[in-house]
Amino acid sequence: MTWQLFTLISVLGLSVSVLLQRTLLHKHKTDPFAYAIIFQAIVGVLLLIPALVYGFTLAGLENYLLPSVIAVLCFGIGHIFYAKTLQRVEASSFSILFATQAVWTMALGMLLLHESMTWVQVAGTALIFASVAMLAKNLRKLFADRGVVYGLITGLLFGVAVYFWSYVGRYVDGMSWAAISFIVTSLVVLLVRPRTLLQLRPLLRPAVFSKLALLGIFYGLGSLAMMFAYQLGTFAIVSPLRQTSIIVTVLLALTFLPAERNHIAKKLLAAAICTAGVILIIV
Repeated sequence: MTWQLFTLISVLGLSVSVLLQRTLLHKHKTDPFAYAIIFQAIVGVLLLIPALVYGFTLAGLENYLLPSVIAVLCFGIGHIFYAKTLQRVEASSFSILFATQAVWTMALGMLLLHESMTWVQVAGTALIFASVAMLAKNLRKLFADRGVVYGLITGLLFGVAVYFWSYVGRYVDGMSWAAISFIVTSLVVLLVRPRTLLQLRPLLRPAVFSKLALLGIFYGLGSLAMMFAYQLGTFAIVSPLRQTSIIVTVLLALTFLPAERNHIAKKLLAAAICTAGVILIIV
């Protein structure tokens, strides 16, 4: 398979997963902590299967324990806010809020690697936050909207997590690290709030668990495809192409979620502006 096909699978897999998560979290009023535990565990186990087939190894991980811990902690807390956000905002809006992670990833590069910020990246940052502002019902009360605030926090936590997760992945077997990081993230959430263990039963009912399993397949497939796309293609080409997931998610949400068919023109414009902003940051 080519990097182009892996990129396409990644975009579709992760975009569909957002819709499934929105439906599951909003319809079933799922506890965010319980959801984060079960979902991460399912994805981790699914990724562990090919990791074992290809040869599971975490050789060298002991040399990168600090960035590993930061990545896992941020992913763990980030997925709690991820769930809280999708309970409050539409999938089409979530994709734009989630894209703010690109800004924080860039900021970490400047802080830790002393990278410089170009005027093109400044323009990209401005476009991303302009697209976020377009989502607000009342711009003056933007930060009074819990969904928007949770979405921005999610972007921040995932920006930090992805930065350190990718850093560790450069020096450790990528597939094995991806699998174990999801599993450990599930345990982190459980440690944050142990009593959540008593709230897992509703998610283990066949009707709900089957949806979680389907979601895990799409998310795991998208994550694996993204990894292979980066391995076979160049970051400078694959990364901008993956940002089309912002527009794809909006289009899928408008097509398959009737409740989200409102302010269509504004949502599409915001998605296009956000995509352009992210591309300007990473190219």
